[in-house]
Amino acid sequence: MTERGLAYDVFAPLWGISELAAVSAAGARSLEDVSLTDFVRTRRAELDGVLEAVRLIGGFSADTMAVFERQGGWNSDGEVTPESLMLYSGCIEAYPPDTDDPAVLRRMLRMGADLQSTALMDALVGVATVRGPGPAKAPVLIVEAVREAGELLGADGGQLARDAFRMWRVAHLPSALRPDAPTPPEARERVRAYAHALEELLEGA
Repeated sequence: MTERGLAYDVFAPLWGISELAAVSAAGARSLEDVSLTDFVRTRRAELDGVLEAVRLIGGFSADTMAVFERQGGWNSDGEVTPESLMLYSGCIEAYPPDTDDPAVLRRMLRMGADLQSTALMDALVGVATVRGPGPAKAPVLIVEAVREAGELLGADGGQLARDAFRMWRVAHLPSALRPDAPTPPEARERVRAYAHALEELLEGA
């Protein structure tokens, strides 16, 4: 897989987290009150912290990292739409979702945070197994990226990282490690090594 393709795997959940975080920061009010541009401007330092960890994990070039900014939506006053929230929350609500109902919006935000933080961890582990600084440094960077993404979402970053790890371990790890998985044996061992390292960092095993 190309560098750009691997980066897109990471950027996709990060774009989702940015939109979900913007809605959450607005107090889960009507989407008309949400400004993704203002949110990113206000939380630029935290977002840059996540991106720096991503850059180090993937050894990504400046050109590749620039894709995140160009397509993020905040440079063109992009709106957060019910359709994008449906995508990021795994269609927990039927279409069209009544995003003016606070209970509906909260449900979508909670589901979206779980889904996108788990997808982010999965993407970062996938990148780390083929690029970057290797298992001596990358696990710490993965935890840092997911923790800081959790803080963008308004959550306890450490708790979100632990929750994301457990969800990833259940939802994604078995399909890579089972004997009948299509994962090549060497890649399987790399994924397993990252799973063990992340467990030690997040659960003190």
